[in-house]
Amino acid sequence: MNEPTSGMAKKSKIQLTTGDTAFYRFDAQLGFWGVPNLEREVTYDVRPNEPFYVRHNSDGNRDAEVILGPSEKTILCIGGSHTWGGGVQQDSRYSEVLAKRTGRRVLNLGHCSLGLDQVCLALLQKAAKYNPEIIIVEQYPWAVHRVMNTFVNGFVRSYFYFNSQEELKLQKVSRLAKYRWCRRLIGTYYAFRKEFQEFRSGIDLKNHYNPLTDPIFLYWKTRHYDRMYLLLDHILRVIRDYCNQHGIKLLFGLGAIQQQFGRKPLSGLLDYDLPRKRFTALLEKHRISYVDMTAAMLESHTPQAPVIFPDGHINTKGHGVFADILFSELQSRGWVTK
Repeated sequence: MNEPTSGMAKKSKIQLTTGDTAFYRFDAQLGFWGVPNLEREVTYDVRPNEPFYVRHNSDGNRDAEVILGPSEKTILCIGGSHTWGGGVQQDSRYSEVLAKRTGRRVLNLGHCSLGLDQVCLALLQKAAKYNPEIIIVEQYPWAVHRVMNTFVNGFVRSYFYFNSQEELKLQKVSRLAKYRWCRRLIGTYYAFRKEFQEFRSGIDLKNHYNPLTDPIFLYWKTRHYDRMYLLLDHILRVIRDYCNQHGIKLLFGLGAIQQQFGRKPLSGLLDYDLPRKRFTALLEKHRISYVDMTAAMLESHTPQAPVIFPDGHINTKGHGVFADILFSELQSRGWVTK
């Protein structure tokens, strides 16, 4: 277990819950990013008696301070709360395990609730500072819907959209969004707009949500998500082109969806693998390398020794499996040699 290194960590203890914003602040480019130099002891709602420590560096990332040599190359990991490491110690995350396996400098830019659009923007704006040779994007397949959420955890996000000529455009964060009351006002409008679009498609996520019948898994609701997958298509192209232009190797790591662990769909019209299949089709379309963790995660999971917490986030064992699969994939591609 990591120990606190200052009085701040000892005195500042908080409860980590779904949608927690204690680690984040307004960011003019992305909507939100990690609070720099934060250090806190945290309890997690699914393991309340096992606190863990969170340290952000001066860049606002849950990682050690980054000081690179003039020509030093890195492996950069970015994704959502699985990469950030909800519920696990900092040195138990897959990025740290991968660093030990490869003997390479592996950096972690994961943040809770990041959408693939924010991942894309973060890479365009921040990656060059870290001189990556390899970028690993962790994507939880269910979370692809975040490109449609413009108001997340109390923050207004930058987002991509199509104009009347079907061209991909970026809606930047309003400067007024740095004020909390303005974010609430703008966010209320965005939330209403999203709910109205869902209402027109017969979707009610606000009042009658059931994770086992989430509309993203329903064959008869796929039309509602066609625009979402079109956005993902264009965003993946931007990420791929950025990496190609800078000579960076790109790999996506796809995790297993919580509903797949010991649950069977309630209907033949439900498919918990649906977002994964549509997303991997886009990756293959753009010839983007990826590794699917589903089989390995499900095989390693038992009720006595699970790889996920009850809420679906990967635990310490799950991070180990994730790192092992990534390491094998990087070796097989000749991207690492250890």
